Amino acid sequence: MLPGPTDIPEESYRAMGSLLINHRGREFREFHTQLIEKLKKIIGTKQDVFLLTCSATGGIEAAVSNVIEDGDRVLAFVAGQFGERFAAAARYYSENVVVVEIPWNRAPTVEDVRKGLSENRDVDVVLLVHNETSTGALASNIEEIAGECRRAGALLVLDAVTSLGGVPFSFDEMGIDLLVAGTQKCLAGPPGLAIVAVSKRAWEKIESLKKRPTYFDFTLHREFMSRGETPYTPAVTLFYGLDASLDRIFETGLNEWVDRHRRGAQAFYSSLGELGLEIYPLPEFRSPTLIAVKMPEGIRDVDVANIMAEKYGVHVGVGVARMKGRMIRIGSMGMVTAERIKASLRALCGALNEQGMRLDYTSVEGIVEESLSK
Repeated sequence: MLPGPTDIPEESYRAMGSLLINHRGREFREFHTQLIEKLKKIIGTKQDVFLLTCSATGGIEAAVSNVIEDGDRVLAFVAGQFGERFAAAARYYSENVVVVEIPWNRAPTVEDVRKGLSENRDVDVVLLVHNETSTGALASNIEEIAGECRRAGALLVLDAVTSLGGVPFSFDEMGIDLLVAGTQKCLAGPPGLAIVAVSKRAWEKIESLKKRPTYFDFTLHREFMSRGETPYTPAVTLFYGLDASLDRIFETGLNEWVDRHRRGAQAFYSSLGELGLEIYPLPEFRSPTLIAVKMPEGIRDVDVANIMAEKYGVHVGVGVARMKGRMIRIGSMGMVTAERIKASLRALCGALNEQGMRLDYTSVEGIVEESLSK
């Protein structure tokens, strides 16, 4: 139950044991093209999508390095550690990065973006984290946020690493310009791959750059993708694993897969409320994929996480950055089931009880069953 990587289906493990094939051959080209089409359905786009052999952080690097050049005015909305990392990546390409600090117990809103754009004229690029993995806060109304960016003449680059596959998505209708996601989160795929979607507006900026990165040059990826290839050697075994994971999603039904994240999160939030534990984000910003629980005074998150892992076999994340020592982060992503949620709550209650609390796990079992059956 980490904030990622998540568990993957058995068929994905088996797929990764398949024989390697020539990544310049017909078999790979056909397979790669079909894999990208599956990703397009999940992203909700007919635009260009690339599968990069790198972590999601590599995808962030690819995005900023293709649309930001020296002198560009960049507006970065920061509401957590990954927002900070987004802004830090942009500073490698432009010294003109303005950070808009947002309270960490919520996410950027349409009003925040509108105000930021009005106070900072001639913005070229807006950076925004859709689902902040360090705090469990989700930014809603992305379509309206993208509209504000378009009216201001700015590109919207969205970190959707822990939201793609866990919330309803339509890249084209939302009006996003560049999207970055990881395979190892809500898609229940293996780690080591990043997904990037590029709009027509973004291409105008990409093609205008005088210098683009070598490995991450999107124009090169587009050229090779036109024949079903990647510019450089892909991680073929990871492609196999992801393909099997996507097949699991479509067998489940994409809408059902996404909605199970919502119902699973509701099971967590209702149960934690019943137990008297505090959720970190404000109610209207609570993520459907990352459950952030504040630790009671005097209890360290690392102690709780260690007990959960060692005694119950449930692995969770702890607080990072300014929330270090004070938070448990539960990744409810990918294969969301009542059994996994109940095991997590049982482990959390047991660990907290060893720290001096008196929590009754049996009082919330019915909540989980009810939430997942809806």
